[in-house]
Amino acid sequence: MSRILDIKNLSIDFTAYGQTRRVLNDVNMYVGQGERVSLIGQSGSGKTVTMRTIIGTLPMPPGKVESGSINYDGQSLLDLNVQERNRLKGTGISIVLQDPMLSFNPVLTIKRQMDDIVRYSDIRMGRYRNKSDREAHLMDTLRKVRLEEGSRILNSYPMMLSGGMRQRVLIGMALLNRPKLLIADEPGTALDVTTQAEILQLINILVAEEGLSLLLITHNLGVVREMADRVYVMERGQIVETGTRDEIFEKPEHDYTHKLMSAVPILYGSKVKTMEHEGLKPTIEINHVSKDFETRGGWLNRVTGDFRAVNDVSLTIQQGDIFGIAGESGSGKTTMAKLILGLTKPTEGQISIYGRPISEFAGTQEFRKLIQIVYQNPGSSLNPRRSIADQLAVPLKFTGHNKAQIKTRVGELLELVDLPQDYASMYPHELSGGQKQRVAIARALSVNPKILVLDEPTSALDVLVQSTVIDLLHRLRSEFNLTYVFISHDLSLMRNFCNRVAVMLRGNVVEEGRVADIFDAPSHAYTRALLSAIPVISDEEEASKPKLKNEERDAVLATSTALEV
Repeated sequence: MSRILDIKNLSIDFTAYGQTRRVLNDVNMYVGQGERVSLIGQSGSGKTVTMRTIIGTLPMPPGKVESGSINYDGQSLLDLNVQERNRLKGTGISIVLQDPMLSFNPVLTIKRQMDDIVRYSDIRMGRYRNKSDREAHLMDTLRKVRLEEGSRILNSYPMMLSGGMRQRVLIGMALLNRPKLLIADEPGTALDVTTQAEILQLINILVAEEGLSLLLITHNLGVVREMADRVYVMERGQIVETGTRDEIFEKPEHDYTHKLMSAVPILYGSKVKTMEHEGLKPTIEINHVSKDFETRGGWLNRVTGDFRAVNDVSLTIQQGDIFGIAGESGSGKTTMAKLILGLTKPTEGQISIYGRPISEFAGTQEFRKLIQIVYQNPGSSLNPRRSIADQLAVPLKFTGHNKAQIKTRVGELLELVDLPQDYASMYPHELSGGQKQRVAIARALSVNPKILVLDEPTSALDVLVQSTVIDLLHRLRSEFNLTYVFISHDLSLMRNFCNRVAVMLRGNVVEEGRVADIFDAPSHAYTRALLSAIPVISDEEEASKPKLKNEERDAVLATSTALEV
């Protein structure tokens, strides 16, 4: 098999604040023609540095290639100048990044952004196609990524498309100039599970149809099992294990690979961690709650109707529950969380906490002491300009603590989430993703709440860090008798973390009950569709998943139209 990409003995150093650190150490790996290769490892392992060195976006300085070579299709990439590297991008090597919204210009149409790529490439290649020829090429490319409404999509802005559509467009943009090597950097992480399954299936089809070679960079081992022919495992800048997909998943040899595998939440089988809890005291009571939002349109942005985001939902969450609310993007999960937090008022129905309607005291100091939230991305929810101590102090000042009390409490909170007290003087950029999430949890606990709403609290973390944060949340729940409302589309994690779960579709709760009952015997076709789309890491789990074809799932969604009122 000829090698389209060949990396040999690559070592890279980073120098910052007068100190030099080796971030890649003697890395050897290759991608064969038409092969699907995956590079896996936790955050900080060196995956992104490797990817950025390949495509020529590694900042130098502070980065410096100390030794080694990268050959693409017979060319030494490290010997090319900037113009030559730019000419190669998109025509030889293309990349699909994790979050499509960060790859688009929000104020330009899809057509403008795709056409710019084609025109720029044509100029570099000495080609001059007219506008109609270029548009025909754009339409053909969208059809390749299974987007049939080409005209509508080309005239849309990124915000007007769903997450799955944006990711398909991004893949189409990567294919515009017919590259030979496609690098996919966490291509489904920002998407819900069913959309991710569609995107991964699409990439597999394109690799076969277009004769592409694929380098998949991810920490999602379930995705690797479904996508890769061969796997490289990276830890602290080194390749510690390599082999075929079956060798890595069935007979891993390195301790680090075993550690990664053991941290993955299991969907089915004897290793599932069942959370046994039967609460006796209602904490949150949701009675026939609906929420409508105005829809607007036209050049005057006039109100054109109402959209029902939550429809006639009734749930009871008991003291000590870890209650999961699951569903795809747009299912109503986030709106439900905002209703529970008192951040928006229901159009119909009532929500009570400990028997008291939240309409009576939402927004008061008493209410904020009772219920707090931990957001999805701690990098966004923490202020980059304020120290950790300052950020932990904000809710304490709000609740009347003096300076001495705040200093003592900040130290207690850091100790509570297993962080050293000297972290109080640090800033968010100096912490890892897991450490930042621990600070976010500490801040939520600062006023001794009884209820935490956890909004995708580990989706931005790799599997090993996720495992430590989940263990921390379990310990804190037991220690302080907390009740959790867990909002997520990660059903594998929900299976091992929650004791009860409600599945939402288009604003409706279609299924609710004990986790074991929902996962082992799902009664609704939509729940089966969600479970069938989850990538798993073993044949045992794959065999236990509900079997549902894409056509059946599409039929489920088609019959569950959005609610207009």
